[in-house]
Amino acid sequence: MTLINVVSLAIGISATLVIFLFVQHDYSFDKHVPNGDRVYRVNSVGTFKIPGVMLPLIKPMEEEATNIELVVPVIKTYLEKIAVPKAKSEDLQVFHKGNKLGFTNSKYFELYPSRWLAGDAKQLNEPQKIVLTESNKNRFFPGQTSQDVIGNTLIFMDSINLQVAGVVADFKENSDFSFQGFISMPTIPMFPSLKTIFAWDSWTNYNDINNVLVKIPEGTKPADVEKTIVELTKKNKKMNEGFEDKFMLQPLADVHFNSDFNYNASKPETLRNLILLAVFLLALGVINFINLSTAQSTERAKEIGIRKTLGSTKGKLTMQFLVETFLIALTATLLSIVLTPILLKAFDGFIPEGLELANLFTPLAIVFLLGQLIIVTLLAGFYPAWILTGYSPVLAMKNQAGKNSNLSRSNWVRKLMTVFQFALAQVFLICVLIVVQQVKYVSQRDMGFEKDAVLNFFIPGSYQNAAKGNVLKNRIAQIPEVQKVSFGNHSPAVMGQMTTSVVLDQSDEKDTKQIDMRNGDENFLSVYDIPLVAGRNIIVRDSLQEVLINERSLEFFKFQNPQEALGKTLNEGQMTIVGVMKDFDMTTARQTNRPIIYYGSSEGYVIHVRLDKQHPETWSKATDKISKEFNAVFPNDTFEFKFIDDTVESFYTKDKQLSKLLTWAMGLSILIAGLGLFGLGLFTANQRTKEIGIRKVLGASISQIIALLLKNLLSLVGIACLIAFPIAWYFGSKWLENFTYKMDINWWLFPLSALGLLLVATLILLSKTYFAAKANPVKSLRDE
Repeated sequence: MTLINVVSLAIGISATLVIFLFVQHDYSFDKHVPNGDRVYRVNSVGTFKIPGVMLPLIKPMEEEATNIELVVPVIKTYLEKIAVPKAKSEDLQVFHKGNKLGFTNSKYFELYPSRWLAGDAKQLNEPQKIVLTESNKNRFFPGQTSQDVIGNTLIFMDSINLQVAGVVADFKENSDFSFQGFISMPTIPMFPSLKTIFAWDSWTNYNDINNVLVKIPEGTKPADVEKTIVELTKKNKKMNEGFEDKFMLQPLADVHFNSDFNYNASKPETLRNLILLAVFLLALGVINFINLSTAQSTERAKEIGIRKTLGSTKGKLTMQFLVETFLIALTATLLSIVLTPILLKAFDGFIPEGLELANLFTPLAIVFLLGQLIIVTLLAGFYPAWILTGYSPVLAMKNQAGKNSNLSRSNWVRKLMTVFQFALAQVFLICVLIVVQQVKYVSQRDMGFEKDAVLNFFIPGSYQNAAKGNVLKNRIAQIPEVQKVSFGNHSPAVMGQMTTSVVLDQSDEKDTKQIDMRNGDENFLSVYDIPLVAGRNIIVRDSLQEVLINERSLEFFKFQNPQEALGKTLNEGQMTIVGVMKDFDMTTARQTNRPIIYYGSSEGYVIHVRLDKQHPETWSKATDKISKEFNAVFPNDTFEFKFIDDTVESFYTKDKQLSKLLTWAMGLSILIAGLGLFGLGLFTANQRTKEIGIRKVLGASISQIIALLLKNLLSLVGIACLIAFPIAWYFGSKWLENFTYKMDINWWLFPLSALGLLLVATLILLSKTYFAAKANPVKSLRDE
């Protein structure tokens, strides 16, 4: 019994420890920023909610906003390629990934003070400069000191030379705005390719990579600063008729948790649910301890009677049992430290990057363990101690401890706790099934475009290599295993938003509207098998730009039907609508499809390839040939591709992580509850040894004895299942409310899960009851 108590408590404690580390990690983000309560991110909240601004807005904010103390541009980039010239040859050492680069200026290091190993932040106010963290310095220049690398050259995006201007110590603190390489902001306007990529001069490009942090003076209201930014926009933006720009200052402390502006946000409700999960798993271990301790109470009745007869008070006995509980809990805590690395490995994928086993030995984690040890000791030890010390010495010495009112009351408490354990396990089991089914449903549903046997990949250097991208597209089109190929920007479905500003020329209102956009060549529709409901496909032209809109855009532009849209122009005749596409979904099943415009362009940075869906055995040969053509055009780069159906599945990574977490929670809860049930079954069989012997002598079969022993405990599991059904349905339904497209909860999930749990409970109990029922009745009747 002691072993069962230790193991069940250890599992619960290790689970709470992992969740504690997880929650502590998330709440540590950007806590180290001085005066962080006065730091905000500027978000655009007009037609779309985007955690960024137009890049031209940054300069007037720096120069004209008197109620902003500090303006810090933090421009994220997915372009990571860095080449390092070798000292004694013309060869380059290329680093394609893991460089974690961003554009900023010296103000960044005023907001995030760092330990400088060489150089200074002022260099970031000059073009073509880069500051490295120590880890990146060691990657690019192994064996050299920080001072030695100052002035060395790095090549960014194949052709942009950057001079190393400084080295800072690696950031130990967690932040949503940290990099390992800081490129000077003035570098962008020096190169046309960078100006295009980052829309340097565009007042209509809202992009979530264009982050701006501001620090406002004490006593300044964020609403006043928001008004100032709006006024600056109106003053400088030309194309703003009928369109009202809005901005919101988001507190720095909210950035990591707000899913409206962070696709990878750690939602506060998720963290609260994790804390509740930790409490429940720990409670299961505590309940096991209480159940088994009270179940064994009659076996210690004589000991208690003797101790009381010899003068022990109730207080001394209570202290003794609490000390015993403390030692068991301490042993379980030490065992949990051994189990924690296993759980961390099991939760791999759910545990955030940067959370390591070393976090287990921080002062805060140790304080948490000690505090939890005391709480577990009190919770697990107090009630059994109250039961055990309540025995009458006279009844205990006469083997009549069962007449104690506390014991009979504890029987009911024990049953309630057993029901609670298995009800919780049943809830987890049903929720796992609901999440798994929903993820499968949304991953496989028809999104309005072909996502099977279609792959895409980025060309190196983005727009600056668009000419090479077109060359590569034409070479790929000659591969026999390739059915269609297109060149442009992103696929139909992508996490995040790409928008553009448009004005319908034929509208009296002349409103500027923000609309989702894609662009590329004429083959986009055929690659993704997107049908037209009216008009024709685009033709890429040098002057007049032809565009397609989808069905949702008809209402957006107030057209009565698809035919009415044909021939209409946008942005003073710059674009002409030539066709209407059937609607397709652009993002996760949590959102409905949105208005979108597709315009013809020979520029781009993504190549889309459609393979033969009916012959998947040809895909490997096709990708090998594509890789060969890629290396011929981009010899210094690595070919990496992704199938679109994998991209769509990645939309639901967090849901899959939730499924994995619930699966482990279910497994742990069943394991802990199963250990408790095994202990109770063991105790029940031992208590009824003589009864079993008498029944066998009177002719009872082994199956009848087993049924007798299983009846009471399995009935508790059955009651737990019935209680769990409405609870699981409620939580499953609430979770499904997050989705626009969702499945119906199948009724058969409930009886199926109950049957599974009853089967597990039966197998656990059979491991002891079978041998108890098979035992020789002569031996049991001789036992005194």
